Amino acid sequence: MKREDSSRLNAFEVFLAIRRAQERKAPMAVIRLGDGEGTVLGYPEITSRSDIDHMLTIWLRRKDVPDGEVLAVREHLRVAVERADILGVPRLAQERINHRWAAVSKAVAKLELRADLTLTAVHRLMQLALLYRPLLRDQPFVGLVSCRDVSRRIQTLFGVEQVKWYGVRGERDRPGTVETPHWPFGFERIRQTLAVPFKGAVFLVGAGPFGKIYCHWIKQRGGIAIDIGSIFDSWAGVGRVGHSARSLEVYVEHPEVTRREAVDRHNDMLSVFNLSDVGKVTELDTLPESW
Repeated sequence: MKREDSSRLNAFEVFLAIRRAQERKAPMAVIRLGDGEGTVLGYPEITSRSDIDHMLTIWLRRKDVPDGEVLAVREHLRVAVERADILGVPRLAQERINHRWAAVSKAVAKLELRADLTLTAVHRLMQLALLYRPLLRDQPFVGLVSCRDVSRRIQTLFGVEQVKWYGVRGERDRPGTVETPHWPFGFERIRQTLAVPFKGAVFLVGAGPFGKIYCHWIKQRGGIAIDIGSIFDSWAGVGRVGHSARSLEVYVEHPEVTRREAVDRHNDMLSVFNLSDVGKVTELDTLPESW
């Protein structure tokens, strides 16, 4: 795995790759790895049971999950990572935060990747450039897998004909409306009910480490899965909302942006979000004139 952050696809390149998949109606999985995924992928060689318990308490509000089940999730996650088309991995600055972030690169280095690499934060960078609008606008169908039900807002704002929400239980400190425990009951329900209505149907996924597995299932079933994680929180106005630039309202405030404006928004926000180590985008010719 290349370690230079500058070698990774930027948000606009990821956007263009997804657009090409949409045009070809080609299955695709775009997933991102953070400290939670590093904890699972690295267990037990790189991370410890105490690391697993820490993350389980956050995700599931419990830590009495047997090792056998943890290892089963690890295997599902390994397959999803190895078969992803685009894989978001931490910046070097993130890896210095704690050993669970650093575990991502150590664990991924042992896998057989097919994916192009981007940044874990690509979901936020795409939002800053308003890149979800051209991916969702006027689509016949969009699937959502999250603890946040923003289906009506997505349908109205982007003119989507049908939006299907697959609800899962949220994290301990960021609960949604679903009360069924995510593991194992919610996980199995998603496995059994997740339906891709046609090849190239777009799904947005935000469901922690389990969500990466769902992205793989969506690709297997013919869809295009985009892991947007905590962007769902910002769009719903609860949980990890952060800066107003991450809200759905920016699409109302900016009903259209030129590619120059979108690139400037992206570049200007790098310092706001302490991403000065992320390279600024300068190439514009391959982008649409506006969206």
